[in-house]
Amino acid sequence: MIPSLPFLSASSHLSSDAPSPAPGLLIVFEGMDGSGKSTQAKRLAGRLEGRGHPVLLTREPGGTSAGKKIREILLDPDLPLDPEAELFLFEADRVMHVKTVLLPALRSGKTVLSDRGSDATVAYQSFGAGLSREFVSALNRVALGGLVPDVTFLFDLPVAEMALRLRSRGDGPTRFELLGSDYFERVREGYLELARIHEGRTVVLDATSGPDLLEEQIFGELSRRYPERFVL
Repeated sequence: MIPSLPFLSASSHLSSDAPSPAPGLLIVFEGMDGSGKSTQAKRLAGRLEGRGHPVLLTREPGGTSAGKKIREILLDPDLPLDPEAELFLFEADRVMHVKTVLLPALRSGKTVLSDRGSDATVAYQSFGAGLSREFVSALNRVALGGLVPDVTFLFDLPVAEMALRLRSRGDGPTRFELLGSDYFERVREGYLELARIHEGRTVVLDATSGPDLLEEQIFGELSRRYPERFVL
């Protein structure tokens, strides 16, 4: 029997017998590659730091020393992986990320900005790769130990536009980028389905919008939800 991690959360998403909520906030930026999520996470981090706000910018996979090595394996186009093996690598990265990065930062009162989180694993490994959603979600719960994002920003982008943006980068394709348009159509639908399920914490953004508009939409939404923390 695999023991679960302690049941902890960034804010109010806790069971009745859980510890007191941590003073920080967990904000996750989700979406397919090329959607602009990484750019907006960096922009928000810079904006908050410029106001003297305690902030931590991180990512999944790769937010820890071990995670960086896992990320290299996951993205290597010359290294085929069984879908279940791929899933377990993502979850191994997540356990380390939660225990050594996210929870300490949240307990210290920081606003944590994560470039991707557990929704990505459901969208890619379940909707995209076809693994059982119950199986993927169960492993996510074990790895997260009860941690739930306070806000998730989903950058929704048509697959054709994603392909154009990735080609314009000029980088070699990752293993995931070689999986084809049908795969990414399923991933996109998975993301949108998760947004409907978790509508209370998920904000869907039109990723074809300009970066300045997206930045203002994000900060405006945070100011509306947490007016004492994010002042316009």
